[in-house]
Amino acid sequence: MIERRTAFDAARLRLALLIPLSLPVAAFAQADAQPEAEKLLANLLATIFYVGFAAALLLNKLLQFLANRDRSYIIYAGFAFGTGLSLLAVGLLHGFSPGGTDGGWAKTAEPLGLALAGVSAALLNREYLRTATLSPRLDLALKVFTALFGVALAGAFVLPGDYANTLIAGISPAFALLAIACAAHGRQQKLPGARLLIAGWTAMLVGAALFLATHTGVLRAEGLPVHAIQLAWTFGVLTMSLALAERTGSNWRERAARHADEVASLEHSIETLQASEQFLTQGMAQRSHEIESLALRLQESEQRFQELSHHDPLTGLANQLLLTDRIDQGIIRAKRHNTRIGVVMLDLDEFSSINDSYGQHVGDEILKIVAQRLRSIVREQDTVARPENDQFVIALEEVFDMDDLQRVANAVTTVAGEAIQIDGQTFMLDVSMGCAISSNEGANALTLLKQASKLMRRAKEGKRLNRQHGTARSIAQA
Repeated sequence: MIERRTAFDAARLRLALLIPLSLPVAAFAQADAQPEAEKLLANLLATIFYVGFAAALLLNKLLQFLANRDRSYIIYAGFAFGTGLSLLAVGLLHGFSPGGTDGGWAKTAEPLGLALAGVSAALLNREYLRTATLSPRLDLALKVFTALFGVALAGAFVLPGDYANTLIAGISPAFALLAIACAAHGRQQKLPGARLLIAGWTAMLVGAALFLATHTGVLRAEGLPVHAIQLAWTFGVLTMSLALAERTGSNWRERAARHADEVASLEHSIETLQASEQFLTQGMAQRSHEIESLALRLQESEQRFQELSHHDPLTGLANQLLLTDRIDQGIIRAKRHNTRIGVVMLDLDEFSSINDSYGQHVGDEILKIVAQRLRSIVREQDTVARPENDQFVIALEEVFDMDDLQRVANAVTTVAGEAIQIDGQTFMLDVSMGCAISSNEGANALTLLKQASKLMRRAKEGKRLNRQHGTARSIAQA
């Protein structure tokens, strides 16, 4: 019942919009028998009315484009602008200078507006009716007419005489027939607004036929035929605007229906959970409490998910993703405050042998202890990360030179060398480190980490070569 009433209200609105469109024609019919001055006044009022109507539709669609970001509206705006320009030119050429003998700028504005309206109309049909997917043949025909109107658009500036108008007058009726066929195909596909498009393009066909008749001399290019052309084109622009509004309304109704389905599905899930926990009999107050509790749990789950996506689940340190972001943001801050950011990368030597000999659970405990010790030696604004199994990275902000990094590296050496007691076993760790510090020449997280990793591997290799000489730790710097 509500849908029928909505359809009735929409039909009544369209009828109400058609009444003022017919007023200029009625005014001209009354002035036709009056002196020439009154005819000119009627022409002026009709032209102003039609152009103003097109301008209002243009402004409306521009505002809707800004609100919805639907490119159909901006294409329609081009169509309305071109039609409004051609309405103005037709009124000036044939309402005040019968026969169009000397139209000045209007002689160029008429084919320019018609060609722009044609290009926009072809694009609008392709976008609105989705011919690229629903009807490739019709889509190809629309592309051809787009090219033809494009040629006419360029010809409005370069072609001599009335050639551009001749081209437009010849192809416009054929294009209107094609547009009607596209709209009919869209109606078969049950696309919203297709009926309005059929009506609009039928009106445009009438206007195109009258324009062709006046251009070829079958009808006089003045008086009632000119007003009929203006009325037909304005009616076409209006019905296409209503079709766009109907499609927008249909899209909003579909979104509302999908949202309602999602809400209904969520409510069903909540009711199922409530029934399984046997709280249904406790009344609406208990239900409200459970919904709030569920929302809180969902929020906590989302927070845990965000935490896991940026942190190592074993140690709670930052992972590779968060580390890279922290370094890049730190570089930006360092440039702003004229400081630098440093990176210390360390690797636990022979850690895999501990896992092999004592089990993974012992290795995990060692990693947790190392993570706690590393966090204890850095500031709150610094970042400790575990990007790989036995590899750790410390990102230090507000550093000035390698001495700052060396102090942190020495602290790392100290805490890493402390004995670790697990299940009655004592473990002494050794680490290899590499340090890198940002420069002012476009450093980023990737380059710093690569540099520190390269130096860490060099330190590890040097340690292997010098182990026979008793070297316990090696730190490479850059």
